[in-house]
Amino acid sequence: MIYCPFSALMREGERNLIPPFNLNGVLPPFIGATPGAQIAFSSPYSCTSVELVQRFATSERRRRLLEGLFQFRASLRESGIVSGFQWLDGSFTENVESDGREPNDIDVVTLAYRPEGLTLNLQGWTEFVADQGKGGIFDRNRNRERFTCDTFFLDLNTVPHIVARQAAYWTALFSHQRNTFQWKGMLALPLHTDDTDAIAALAEGGEDE
Repeated sequence: MIYCPFSALMREGERNLIPPFNLNGVLPPFIGATPGAQIAFSSPYSCTSVELVQRFATSERRRRLLEGLFQFRASLRESGIVSGFQWLDGSFTENVESDGREPNDIDVVTLAYRPEGLTLNLQGWTEFVADQGKGGIFDRNRNRERFTCDTFFLDLNTVPHIVARQAAYWTALFSHQRNTFQWKGMLALPLHTDDTDAIAALAEGGEDE
């Protein structure tokens, strides 16, 4: 177990913030001596878009990736997907610079409720998914090119056992590095929050350099 000084702050009642990288260059999968003590001390760690900028906008490449993420989030809202949250993972949430490289993209799993009017309209939802899968918000290739985000989607309006199964799949997949199988943490970003302040902070950070 790698000791993380952040755990001491958490025990003293400090607000849950994004923990620092551990010695393996990843977010720790949990804070403290043992997993499961409190849900707030475990991955995925809840954060705001402003906190995301403050923590990860440390290079020009990372700022561009964050710009793409915020554009993708705006595109989701424009399509009517406004309620839910996103898990963020991949090289963006790791200290890949210590290996002499830059993060390639941001892995984004969007766990969201359907747009208003499509909650119980199965045919309408099916048509929406098909339409958005070709050049829209569910087009993974388009999202990679346009937003530098590798995107996946989980429908929170489907039956609970399917939601649970899919959530378990994505959690298992993204909580470990592909090559090393290193256990790691990820982030949770609410979808409904306004990113205006974060975008402004991102622009100010770029002007300072």
